[in-house]
Amino acid sequence: MMLSRLLRIWSPDLLRPIIRLLMRARITPNQLTLAGLVLAIFAGVLAAIGSLSLAALVLLLSGFLDALDGELARQSDSQTPFGAFLDSISDHYGDFAVYLGIAWQMQRSGEHATVLLTLVAMFGSLVGSQIRSRAGMMGLDTKDVGIFTRAERIIVFVLGLLTGFLMPAIALLAFANNLSALQRLRHIAFNATKSAHAQS
Repeated sequence: MMLSRLLRIWSPDLLRPIIRLLMRARITPNQLTLAGLVLAIFAGVLAAIGSLSLAALVLLLSGFLDALDGELARQSDSQTPFGAFLDSISDHYGDFAVYLGIAWQMQRSGEHATVLLTLVAMFGSLVGSQIRSRAGMMGLDTKDVGIFTRAERIIVFVLGLLTGFLMPAIALLAFANNLSALQRLRHIAFNATKSAHAQS
């Protein structure tokens, strides 16, 4: 969560030169989003076949494009509801591709406990996303609620893939993803109760 806040503060200035080049080349935010998705899926395939270091580098590039697409949309004044929707869906597909790639590799290696933890991490990520979506329908913003966002997940993925310590990395994701989901749920319950009391 802290990392995501820092990125939102620093990224406009840090990425401005790159954003200008992208705008001159007439590259759209949605094109960057789809390119990031393709790279994330490729990273998952690389993880599945055991090319863990290369998977980490490809995933890091995918995460960089994910940061660029939103910033390009903001600085070029081209934010759209569909763009936000596409970005969210692409993030989930990309994350699941990496989870599945790691699970496949761990299954091949006989590390069944890590496979189970990967499924738990995926479940936490899915539930957290569903909670955030439902919160948005209620008019509640949970973007900064929870100890982990996608930025933190990518860093843990990359470190685990680069070092080969996938079991600790996936265990951390399993814990943090589900804790973040519960934190969002608590945030929604608290604010919904407060709103109900204010109206009564």
